[in-house]
Amino acid sequence: MTDSTIMSGIGRREFLAGASAVAVAATAMPGSEAHAADKAGGEFLIRGAAVVSVDPKVGDFAKGDIHVRDGVIVAVGAAITAPHAAVIDGANMIAMPGLIDTHWHMWESVARNLAGDEAKTGYFPHSRTLGVLFTPEDNARGVRLGLAEAIHSGITTVHNWSHNNLTPAYAEAEIAVHRESGARARYSYGYYRKTGSNTMLPLDDIRAIHQKWFAGKGDGVTTFGIATRGPNNNPIEMCAQEMRFARELGIPLTTHVGIEPGKNSWVEAMNAAGLLGPDVLLIHATNGTATERKILGETKTPVSCSPYTEMRTGFGITPVREFLANNVPIGLSIDTTVLCGNADMFAIMKAMQNLDDGQAPSEFGITAQRVLEMGTIGGARALGLADRIGSLTPGKRADIILVRTDAINMAPMAEPARMIVQAAQPANVDTVMVDGRILKRHGKLTTLNANKIMLDAAETIGRVNAQLAKT
Repeated sequence: MTDSTIMSGIGRREFLAGASAVAVAATAMPGSEAHAADKAGGEFLIRGAAVVSVDPKVGDFAKGDIHVRDGVIVAVGAAITAPHAAVIDGANMIAMPGLIDTHWHMWESVARNLAGDEAKTGYFPHSRTLGVLFTPEDNARGVRLGLAEAIHSGITTVHNWSHNNLTPAYAEAEIAVHRESGARARYSYGYYRKTGSNTMLPLDDIRAIHQKWFAGKGDGVTTFGIATRGPNNNPIEMCAQEMRFARELGIPLTTHVGIEPGKNSWVEAMNAAGLLGPDVLLIHATNGTATERKILGETKTPVSCSPYTEMRTGFGITPVREFLANNVPIGLSIDTTVLCGNADMFAIMKAMQNLDDGQAPSEFGITAQRVLEMGTIGGARALGLADRIGSLTPGKRADIILVRTDAINMAPMAEPARMIVQAAQPANVDTVMVDGRILKRHGKLTTLNANKIMLDAAETIGRVNAQLAKT
């Protein structure tokens, strides 16, 4: 098969039969070939993987190849010829698009699991108290830890919802970490939480950061947005001014809504003020009304769902079924490891399927394939990046992960989408590629020093906790 040919998908029975044969017959990759694949910078051929493309026009393959050159997916199919490419053995692997997070307070990653069991040590007061003691470097350490875990876990794109910006130096420290990591990111400049409600974003600072880091000089992997308090905290007129500013710069805006049961979730008011649409990402929207969910579907306004943190904080049960019934675009979210503990998008996908089935109620409420789409192309659409990432489509950027199928929690081989949603864990991720650059190989990070990152994180939280103990 030539590079320009894309084979059509195959039937389920043929897929399973072929995939099982691959799992049984696979042999180890020669050492020199593996070394070449690790080191080559421009051209790769992932050979013999079970390919889940998340693109109906491309289809899936029980034993397929993916040709990558200069950061771009060139071809997806069977028996691709690419004589100059470094070969990555895909036997006993599922090849799929990288997972996409759509909302993550990454600076908080150093405070993992610190939300306590009573009101004074709960997430919200604890996060505000910690944040005031952080330096720009502390913020950077949180982002670096989050990115290391994201790459380890097969998350190739993160949405850094940055809301501990005491000064622009905090934002710059976080953006610098994104540039060094190699992972794809949307950095959304937010507020400083201690300033409270009825406070406009620092628009002049945001404009300056956008001009310095992104206006015609981006790296192509990190993009920019605005994270606003939104109508939960600010007058709708103030929200409209922030939206006009964002649209003037041509950048997307994101805000939290609908997090308090029985209270106004503001979707109707936002719609009346012209504050909804594909360029506005709403976080949670857990407690909206039937009318509001209809509005979200009609305006094509995406929603970012984080079922574990939404339940953990008492926001309620993520209304998966209602969102789907109204054609609301859905992306998935880590939110904060202060509450959810770890960055496991596989577990989040499983939760979304189980929540929908429970709400149906039916074992057949939603398919694993549909949930997998939420974690990949759905996230790309929510971030406005679907033309670049989210599926294994020739011409898109090469954000690809390989998930091992020969681990004890995955065997024996079954339908790949079900294996990913129902069985896979971060530890099963063997290889992570972003923009054609290998960030994890043979289960090990290649661009970040995990041990140093963990030591730095421990130093930050240890120092800040010692300061808190003195107050």
